Amino acid sequence: MSRPVSAPMAKPASVGASASPAEHQTSTLTDNNFLVPAHLKDGTITRHFSANFTGSLSELADTPSLASWAPTESSIFQSKTRYKPNAPKSDVRQGNLQQAILIGMKLKKVSSTFPCELGLTISGAKGNYYTGNGNRYAYIAGANEKGHTVDKIVATTNPYINSEYLRMYPGMTKDNLRKGIMDVPDADYVFVDEKHPIVEMMSENQAVLGIDLSQAQLVDNRWFKVEKTVSERCLAELGEELSNHLPIVDLSNFNVGINRLHGASWDSEAEVCDNVSSVDMRSKIMDGQRRASFVIEMSYSFV
Repeated sequence: MSRPVSAPMAKPASVGASASPAEHQTSTLTDNNFLVPAHLKDGTITRHFSANFTGSLSELADTPSLASWAPTESSIFQSKTRYKPNAPKSDVRQGNLQQAILIGMKLKKVSSTFPCELGLTISGAKGNYYTGNGNRYAYIAGANEKGHTVDKIVATTNPYINSEYLRMYPGMTKDNLRKGIMDVPDADYVFVDEKHPIVEMMSENQAVLGIDLSQAQLVDNRWFKVEKTVSERCLAELGEELSNHLPIVDLSNFNVGINRLHGASWDSEAEVCDNVSSVDMRSKIMDGQRRASFVIEMSYSFV
């Protein structure tokens, strides 16, 4: 095979392609909001969890970590039966926390005794609440808000979740693209499994890459012999495409955070002490214990 040229390559058609109409018809709805493609239906997991914050405004100013919540036990996201496609039942919870497909997320309940608005950030939820200084939040809770039936969608289903790529290459995300590629020591070529997604990419970019797959013969009825420069370019560009489009969330680093709005520091008396002239009362406001609780529902699937 000749060496590749530097012209741009087309992305694999499967990354942007939607599942067939038949698959759309067999999709199900989770909570009547999140469309789950047929190829993910049996592996979809839905979890509800409560992110809790406690501390006075003064304490949050002194200890910023009080404004951040993460589960102390990450296995709450894992499963004994849905830890990978077509998984047998396990005696322990499993699932690659770094490779979860986010289907959707909701804020179900809010309870806050903070005397100021709170901007809520959630891993995987870019949010659609903005402040004038450009900060973006999944949700903005009002001062002393109590909402037992908020039921607000904070992360919608990414259209790429219905990509043919996820059906054709289950588990093949940007972080494990080298699975199915066999290096040869001190050689300028590699062996690529015929079912690897870069084979689709090579097929669609033969002119750009300067190759002719029709003349290539499988080794042991399975492997394509491919120049390393070709395989590396395909791996790099496919990895970038998947990183930009597939809705992968790293649950091992899942985090929920609260912030005061408009860049205000936690110990700022603005808003919370408006029209309060008593020094003692202002101190009570700043030093009084506050609590905030957010119940979040997340639907996802392991790949």
